[in-house]
Formats: sequence, C-alpha cells, structure tokens
Amino acid sequence: MKVSKPLDGVRVLDLTHAHAGPICTLYMAGLGAEVIKVEPPWGEMVRFFPPLIKGASPYFAFLDRCKKGVTLDVKNPRGKAMFEELVRKSDVVVENFSPGTMDDLGFGWERLEELNPKIIYASISGFGHTGPWRDRRSFDPIAQASSGYMWLMKRTVDPGGPPYVGPEAIADTIPGFTALIGVLSALYQRQSTRHGARIDIAQLDSMLAVQQSFSFWNLAGISFEEAIMNAGPAVHGLYRACDDYVMFSVPAGRITDWFRELIGVEELTRENIAAWVSARSVAEVVEILAKKGIPVAKINDLDEAQANEQAAARGMFVRVKDPIRGEHTEPGFPIKFSGTGDLSTPSPALGEHNVEVYSRLLGLTAEEIEGLRRDGVI
Repeated sequence: MKVSKPLDGVRVLDLTHAHAGPICTLYMAGLGAEVIKVEPPWGEMVRFFPPLIKGASPYFAFLDRCKKGVTLDVKNPRGKAMFEELVRKSDVVVENFSPGTMDDLGFGWERLEELNPKIIYASISGFGHTGPWRDRRSFDPIAQASSGYMWLMKRTVDPGGPPYVGPEAIADTIPGFTALIGVLSALYQRQSTRHGARIDIAQLDSMLAVQQSFSFWNLAGISFEEAIMNAGPAVHGLYRACDDYVMFSVPAGRITDWFRELIGVEELTRENIAAWVSARSVAEVVEILAKKGIPVAKINDLDEAQANEQAAARGMFVRVKDPIRGEHTEPGFPIKFSGTGDLSTPSPALGEHNVEVYSRLLGLTAEEIEGLRRDGVI
C-alpha cells in the first residue's frame, strides 16, 4: 500500500533560481508536493554553476531533485497565457526574483489572486518588498555581511583577521527554510479561510531573526560564542588528542561532575583537560566520554561524515541514478515521520517534462507542444 505524504495533492509552480528558492521547493518535493520547476528556454543560472560534470552542475543536481522540469518564456504572450492557466491549477507559486520583477511580468500578487483566489504566493529576496533597501540586489555573502554574521565569524574565529564568509550558503539556506515555514503555515490556514496568502521573505530578515548573539550583545556586550567561552574553559570543548582534534561539550551540572570524576580532578582547567585528552587518541576519547554520557564526536571530514553509521541508519544519504551525471550520492531527507523520505529522483534535464506537464494540465497535443518549442515559447 502506498503511504501518503503530507503534501500529496499540492502543486507548486517553482520559478526560483540560485539557492534560497530551490532549497525551499526541494523540501516541498520531499514532503510530497508536485513541484513544477518553470525555467526559461535557456535554463536557470545554477544549471551552469561550475564545476560542470558532463556539462551539468552538481549544485543543480543537489537543489532540484524530485522536481518536474518545464521550459516557458513567460514574456511571450502565448507563454504568459500558459502560465496563467498553470496558476489556476496550482496551489503555490514560489519565486526569488528582484522585487518588482513579477509585477513587470504581469504576475504580481493582485493578478495571481485574481487568477486563483486560493493561490499561495511566496517571494524570497535580499531585503524584502518594502523598505529603503527594497531594490538592492543580494546573494548569500551580501546577506551574511549586512546581517552581522560575517562580523560574528571574524570575532569568534580570529578577532584580528579579516571577516569570514560562512560556508554552505547559510544566508540562502535559512531564508529558504523560513519561506518553507511560511508556505506550510499558509497551506494550513487556507483550510479554514479558503483563501491564499502573500508571503514576503527577506534574506536579511531571516538572518537577523536566528542570531541569538543580538540578545547577548545588547545585554552583555558579547556575542553568543563569547558567552559560551566565558562560561568556563570546559564548555567550549575543542581539544587536541594525540592523533587529531576532538569536540566535546561539558555544560555545568551533572555532566561537569561526571567529567571531573572521570579525569580525577577537583577543578576543571584548560590545562588539565588538555593533558588528559592529549594522552589519548581521538577514538579512545570518544569511546570513554560517550560511555560516560558526555556529548562527544570526532571531527569528521566529508567522506567520514558520509560514511557515518548513524547517518546510514537514518537514511541520510541516498543514491541518485542520474542519466546525465551518472549514479552518485546526495544527502537524504531529514524530516522523519511516516510517509516521507525519498529525495533520490534526479534533477530534471532542461524541459524534460514539457510533454507530460503541458499535455496533462493544459490539454496540449504533442504536435502543439512541438510547435511551441519551435517558436521558442518553451
């Protein structure tokens, strides 16, 4: 028996590009939504993000799994009419263009709501659709800089050095997940109101909202990381074993008592902790501390993290049979409850699902679809 997923029956028109939008719609696909990625006939920018493997980008392979790919020139009158018909038959539209772009295309909130009063329209932009910075463009490092995040990285890692850009497009990922929360909330609200919603997500807003350092800074003049380090030498537990570094956390209370008893000291200092750790290998430290109930982990590289037995038990890496890039491994779906889990469907080739989507949703024949392709509409 097929197990249903939370978003089964929800159709999403995904106009997004780069990272913040696609990671939002990737998770919607993982939750069971039919995500139709609508690209211009030449493809979205991330398809060409290096390094290209057999002419295709690993970045696109990661972000656009489990989506159906169609091409459509929405500036073309015929393409515009087709998109309007898709809006009438969908539940969600997600885009991350610069503010004003959708209005210029004729698909602003008022028009989308007119086409489909139940539509949920989510926009992700650098600084939002209101305010004096509305028209400024942004990418991940710009949001990291303007939100104070890069300054915090510098202050924590190397106060005397240059600012640090955090890895993994954190200022794209957090706004993407913020948008996801907004869309899921709107879908729930729609059950009672029978109306759609307009969702405006800014990278800057999202990054400001998750930084607990603002509270520590405003109340004590220090960052969150500095507060942790000032709480005691054992709390910030990065130490060198005889063969490599190991990370452990020893917060105040019972865990501190266990650790003090374990290493045989009355008072914990950085010196006596370092001496105890350096006399042992990482494997020994991890085994001893884990048995004692003290949070600890080896500092894994990406190969080790991917081979981790706990990650394997949780299905956190999946094999993707990609006809373009070849079979490869990608991260799995982290939300664990019945009916979810699979992100192993490869990202679509450019226009791969044109025939399937346009024939099923718009009733077009194969000949009509081919004519649209020849005319540059799709």
